[in-house]
Amino acid sequence: MSGKPAARVTDPTACPLPGHGTNPIVSGSPNVNFDGLAAARMTDKSACGSPITGAVSSTVFINGLNAATLDSTGGHGNVIIGGSGTVIIGDTVATAPFSGLLPMPVHFTDKLQLVNDVTGEPMPNHPYMIQRADGRMEQACLTLPGLPTKSARTCLKPSSCFWRNEAWRLKR
Repeated sequence: MSGKPAARVTDPTACPLPGHGTNPIVSGSPNVNFDGLAAARMTDKSACGSPITGAVSSTVFINGLNAATLDSTGGHGNVIIGGSGTVIIGDTVATAPFSGLLPMPVHFTDKLQLVNDVTGEPMPNHPYMIQRADGRMEQACLTLPGLPTKSARTCLKPSSCFWRNEAWRLKR
């Protein structure tokens, strides 16, 4: 197992001081529960008055205090000898390697439509020219509803279209 069971209120501690023996943790988090029992943290106490002081988690904090686990120690030298059967707290930090971001191709996906400026009707089957990002010029023809062909739509930008009649406009 790569972690230890989380300690909770009622989990036993073994205290070496004369007359203390085995006694439960009696204080814990007011709002974090494991298996229906309050989570134990650094400074929470056992019935003999010993606060949890050491061997706590260095990576898990509950209400700003280190989480206590099986084998955490107390101020009297006591050791927590019981814990949750379902909540395991590990202290191994594993980071994933960062591989950097890969550039993503960006396609212009706006739909443009050439319309007659006077009637507002689409201008189908009209030739036009587009300028690609690398400077190449390509000729194409609008489809029936006045929309650019699919190949042109992947790179078409309103500022790089060339039309033969200024009475027409692009409609977004």
